[in-house]
Amino acid sequence: MKIDFDGVNTSSRSGPNTFAFCLAHALSDLGHDIVETGMRADVSLVFIEPSGKTLANKIVQRLDGVWSKPKEFSWRNEAIKKLYQQANAVVFQSEFDKDFVLSHWQAPKSHSVIHNGTQLKQVKNFSSPTLEAMRQRYEKVFVCSANWHRQKRLKENIDLYNHLRESLKLDSCLIVMGDHPDYRYAASHVYYAGSVPRDVYMQIYSMADWMIHLSWCDHCPNVVVECLSQETPVICSSDGGTKELVKDFGVVLNESVTFSNTLFDYDNPPELDVTQIKTLPTKTQLGVHADVDIVTSAKAYEQLLLKVILQ
Repeated sequence: MKIDFDGVNTSSRSGPNTFAFCLAHALSDLGHDIVETGMRADVSLVFIEPSGKTLANKIVQRLDGVWSKPKEFSWRNEAIKKLYQQANAVVFQSEFDKDFVLSHWQAPKSHSVIHNGTQLKQVKNFSSPTLEAMRQRYEKVFVCSANWHRQKRLKENIDLYNHLRESLKLDSCLIVMGDHPDYRYAASHVYYAGSVPRDVYMQIYSMADWMIHLSWCDHCPNVVVECLSQETPVICSSDGGTKELVKDFGVVLNESVTFSNTLFDYDNPPELDVTQIKTLPTKTQLGVHADVDIVTSAKAYEQLLLKVILQ
């Protein structure tokens, strides 16, 4: 196949662009050609909305969720919905996304749910003496990571960490990664690392005992996919697609309000009772998480793209 990737910024480290770069490499490894224009392609794989370039005759739209605020829903989703109605197939990142979109728009011509994936490469060694010293210093290491805004719930992540640290009497630390943190907590055991290179953050995921990701109504967060690839369990919210990744390999916190697929202001999450966790399971008490191998994800895309081309 000749596949055109559209709507992708290869210089950006955002979730959709990071996954697109990884997926393109995996599809190339499966023997397919990634081309720069739809005019030379058998199919265009459009991330979210079209860039304006010429697309192939066959189009698959990969959604990253849709704008869900009531005042934004119509105008911010206009280009997304137009392609959604035209595309030969639509890929949802999670069952959560599919259920939400189908409750507001008619079903597309065809659709699939394909979770994000990443390269499965276990990190064994720490290149940073600082990380090595931190791992030896603390009994438990927690991590959270995002491009921070209110939906990602940094405050609640830190509140939960402090609750676990105090109630379980843990000698622990929390590493906060990502740009634009919207909450500051001054303590010697809370480290704000900012944006760090992939090789460093994968080491942090590997050495951590737990990730805390309480983001509300998140779609299929790449930070969780990457953390699970290092076999580090995750604490997440019951609302959104994250729990589909975590499954039984972590802890799911129940939200105080039942989500009913109505339009919602993602920057105004409901209150969350972080004290509902009384203990943390050991690794032997955990079940399995979703398959986060990029090869699995790429093969699912391959199957769908081929089906669309042959229609």
